[in-house]
Amino acid sequence: MISKTKSKPGSEPEILKRLSAGLSKKEIQRVLAGALSSLDRAGVDRLLQGVGSDTGAVLRRILEADNAKQPPVPGKAKVKEEWDRAWEDWNARIAEACDSEGEYVIQEHHWEEPYFDPLSVTHDLEPIAARMRKLLPRVFEENLDPDFSFAEAVQENVREIGSSLPDYMDPFGNEGFGLGPEATDCLIDWEWRLARRKKMTGFQFVDRLCELEISTKGLGLDEKAVARFVRGLNEEGKQDVLKGIQAKREQNPWKQALSSAHSVWFQIYKDLCRGQDRPAYLENCRARISQDWALALPVIKDLERRSKHAEVLDLCAAALRSFLYLRAEDKWDLRQELLVTRAGYRLDRISDVRLLNLLEIWGRAAMALKEKEIVAAVRLQAELLEGWRNWEKAIAAFHRVPQPTFSALRERLFIQWKELVAEKSIGHVFYEGYQKSNKPHWVHALADAAWLGDQVLFCASLRQWLKATEENDEALRQSERVLARLCLDLDSASWLTPVSRALQNILAYGWSDDQALRASRRKCLERLGASSLIPEILEFWKRNALRLVPDPGYNGPDYKNCADWAKALWEINQPASKELLHQWSTIHHRRRNLWSALRAKDLPILGTK
Repeated sequence: MISKTKSKPGSEPEILKRLSAGLSKKEIQRVLAGALSSLDRAGVDRLLQGVGSDTGAVLRRILEADNAKQPPVPGKAKVKEEWDRAWEDWNARIAEACDSEGEYVIQEHHWEEPYFDPLSVTHDLEPIAARMRKLLPRVFEENLDPDFSFAEAVQENVREIGSSLPDYMDPFGNEGFGLGPEATDCLIDWEWRLARRKKMTGFQFVDRLCELEISTKGLGLDEKAVARFVRGLNEEGKQDVLKGIQAKREQNPWKQALSSAHSVWFQIYKDLCRGQDRPAYLENCRARISQDWALALPVIKDLERRSKHAEVLDLCAAALRSFLYLRAEDKWDLRQELLVTRAGYRLDRISDVRLLNLLEIWGRAAMALKEKEIVAAVRLQAELLEGWRNWEKAIAAFHRVPQPTFSALRERLFIQWKELVAEKSIGHVFYEGYQKSNKPHWVHALADAAWLGDQVLFCASLRQWLKATEENDEALRQSERVLARLCLDLDSASWLTPVSRALQNILAYGWSDDQALRASRRKCLERLGASSLIPEILEFWKRNALRLVPDPGYNGPDYKNCADWAKALWEINQPASKELLHQWSTIHHRRRNLWSALRAKDLPILGTK
């Protein structure tokens, strides 16, 4: 007879097997929580003894913890599990980066070669590294991953990516595989703990970091993280690093690492020298001025303190050449060329204070050497560097140049300033016609009149320019943008609204000019009474607007521009507009899109079927 008594599951694997076969994960979690809550103290003690000392100790802390005050501390197994899971996620990202058809390979157009995007890999590894940073102290101190090296893992990752992707992608040709701040902090934290365990000095560790980055093609450590580590060393550690770098600076990897003024290793070396070896600091700055002009500042300040004025002049000139990215064969003299013009967009990306500081020291040195022309040039350049957009301030600066001694200097730089404000007032122009016609226009005349404070001169010059502009169709088309700027500046374009809103919209389209320059230019126009010329400018448009209406024969299938100009002409000169529409009804009567565009502007459709 078969017994109906069922055997109890005995071993732990057998219990788990049966639970997994019959219950969902959520049900198993409820069973576990219910079983633990139903145990009395004796049952808990038996359970703790049965699971082993390590797990039992963690489980006791968890059961006895007051979650309201402090969450339970995870055990070794849990920390190791999270560490391993983080590395699984990390390695999955690296595997994806090694795939020539993976998500980190980008092909913008089907006819272009695909390329590798290392920045996206860096971005995706950062949150994983942030998880690792929280676990890293426990993993290291409790020896949960005894044979691991973060540096070796990263080095192998770079090699994997470089060897897996095809040669034509050249994965690290343009940008290296740079570790982000979290990943770099992880690498430094782990390797520094390992270095201290091996009794390494601060320099020996920094030397290994430098060797790692220089020797691993494509690898880049986060500069701020590396610099932050060195700054965090105690004074003895910093001295050790400085002495070590000085001893090895002519040997690789340090010779290569220090070759660029913009590398983190040079910045670290320079900062250490500044605090501990002032002569070496100044020597290093002086040697790299051609790479970074701002390195001249501490050197020239030191030279000025020691009254080495001739050297100050030479170094200031060298610094400015570096700032302007000039080659050895390029000539530049601040007495001959306006700095703000040559510098261009660079002045929008740096702090003007540093440049002004350099010019100030330059001027003092020139004064000490009685180089009066340089003094005058430096002062003018400094004032225009800061206030070239403000016409009133700029013109006042030109008036302060000593006369008649430096009249040639003033005239030369004034012409350049005038050309600069004229060019910036019109903005970047891409059409060929304007490039060919790049002749003096009303902004030049305004600058001359502002210089002399002569309203009569400006009005006469403007009338002469307008007359030349309407001499032929080509001159008119080439001056369209300059005319637009004039009309928009006069009374801030308020006069245009009652005349023709359509024309105002056409003239205002596409502008992104400098607001400070625009405000100053309009103030100058107002001071010279330019608004008195508005009736003449209105008559100019009545005479010439027809000549600027685009020919539909060259503008299909989108006729919006034709319709906009036709509407403006209708509002300015109706007889001319009616005649034009009548001509179009004969010549372009089959262009349905044209007539739809005209109807959308509420224009009368004359003579069309």
